[in-house]
Amino acid sequence: MSLYKLIAVILITTPLLIGCQSDNFNQNHHSNKPSSTIKRLNERAPNPTVTLHRPFDFPLVLSGNFGELRPNHFHSGIDFKTQGETGKPVHCAEDGYVSQISVSGGGYGRAIYVTHPNIGLTTVYAHLEKFATKIDTIVEAEQYRRETFTLNIKFPIDSLPVTKGEIIALSGNSGHSFGPHLHMEVRHTTSGDALDPLPYFKSQIIDSVSPTVYNISLYPLKNEGLVNNKSIPTRVPITTDSIPSFSAWGKVYPGIRANDFMSNTHNIFGVKHLILKLDEQEVYRRTIDRFQFNATRAINTLIDYPYLEESGRWDMITRIPKLNPLGCMVESTLPNGIINIDEERVYNCEYILLDEHGNIKNVPFIITGIKNHIDKTMPKGILVKHDTINTFSFDGLDLRFFSNCFYEDTHIEISKNAPNSSFNSAIYHIKSNGVPIAKPYRLSINIDKDSISNKHKYCIVRINKNRKTRIRSHFIDGKMIAYVNQLGSFGVTSDTTPPLISALNKLTWKKTGRIAFKITDNLSGIKHYRGEIDGKWVMFELDSKNDLVYYNPTTKHLNRNSNHIIKFTVTDNCDNTNTVTLNFYW
Repeated sequence: MSLYKLIAVILITTPLLIGCQSDNFNQNHHSNKPSSTIKRLNERAPNPTVTLHRPFDFPLVLSGNFGELRPNHFHSGIDFKTQGETGKPVHCAEDGYVSQISVSGGGYGRAIYVTHPNIGLTTVYAHLEKFATKIDTIVEAEQYRRETFTLNIKFPIDSLPVTKGEIIALSGNSGHSFGPHLHMEVRHTTSGDALDPLPYFKSQIIDSVSPTVYNISLYPLKNEGLVNNKSIPTRVPITTDSIPSFSAWGKVYPGIRANDFMSNTHNIFGVKHLILKLDEQEVYRRTIDRFQFNATRAINTLIDYPYLEESGRWDMITRIPKLNPLGCMVESTLPNGIINIDEERVYNCEYILLDEHGNIKNVPFIITGIKNHIDKTMPKGILVKHDTINTFSFDGLDLRFFSNCFYEDTHIEISKNAPNSSFNSAIYHIKSNGVPIAKPYRLSINIDKDSISNKHKYCIVRINKNRKTRIRSHFIDGKMIAYVNQLGSFGVTSDTTPPLISALNKLTWKKTGRIAFKITDNLSGIKHYRGEIDGKWVMFELDSKNDLVYYNPTTKHLNRNSNHIIKFTVTDNCDNTNTVTLNFYW
């Protein structure tokens, strides 16, 4: 075993040296962890005595790993490639029972949740094409009973038992999936936490590729630090012929942009272990191996959020906010992950990046302390304290930020544009100094041009350049009210246009055995749809990513070699409705 591999194994398997050892440590080093951290740390690692059955018979290759940084959420499982095809048999990981089935046109598509009482875990299999016959029969019967394609069923204990290795489904591309694959999760049944499934399968997956680093960044703390004589971040690209170097004074924190890669695939993966050393001492560690679903938005605290909004690039930072829902995922012996450069000397730093297989990447960089005067500037906007309720009114706009809406104190700026012809209110611009939203706040906007009798046609929209996105909202006393988890630009408009329904390839319906419609809406989005043939409900499946609904006729529900009348109705979220009626022969 090479020296780097040995170091990697030690770093992965050794208990964390920082932040989770004792209450005294937590108090002395400001590690920002909840009191439940010690208890939850004991539950973190997978049980080494548990062996899960592989989901497929062919070689396992991943297209996505656990905890990947994604917009406003962590990736909650691992994605197995299915050789570019759908319809691959999916095997159950362990004895247990089907505890939940969900079906939708987006999200997980078709998904099975299997609870395994003997090991305390629940496994989830998503984006499926079809359930096994004994499951599919139950699901289809319930869909016809409720007259809906979208479904979420929870089953009593042991009412639908399955065994280890049993084929429970066929892999697919359903829901919010843009290529055939199996999304698989492992959850701690009691807490509901998402766990990294890779440790259960890594012996069957080849990976000898180390993470790749693109740049190192250094950030000055507002009014308390300088980097290269400036109060703005500095980014240095990684090259083979030089070590990244910065000058700094005061309080600063580093960042890094990197990805992991694996053997036998060109896919890009997230970095599991990220460690920072300062003068040869480990001062920060971030390990993405477990998280609570209600804390998944806190992914935004791990990254340079304003830079992501501006550039789409994911620079990971060491700064830890005052509100840290991620607990032991992020730990530091530095106060809030911030380095105090208060000596005129060289500070030797090193990032260490590790993956589950022990592949390691070491990235040294230097911070030279150069004493400098730090000019202070007054923050713009209104102060919002993160740990209390904050209420503001601004010329037709009311805002209510609940306690812990932000991860730390921030200042918000509010401005206003007069309404234009396509809006029924002014357009309000709400921005902060880069602190992301932790949970929804209350937004209320006055309607200045109340020109519609049916108030349900109004909606709040978020405006991003020329794109308008509906926010779920409701009318009360001349105002539109919504609960919003993003800042930005908002206004009130109306949607009075019915959805569009287009029959696809009607002349081939008999030949292909598929009746299909494309359904789209101009603004508020599709709320529900209904298909009837000869006056009876039939199950049109929804493929949201392609704005498609389709029905495959069977003699179980439709007479063969006959003329039929189809009636298809679509309603949007502002209750605009469109119906088409067609004759066809099948």
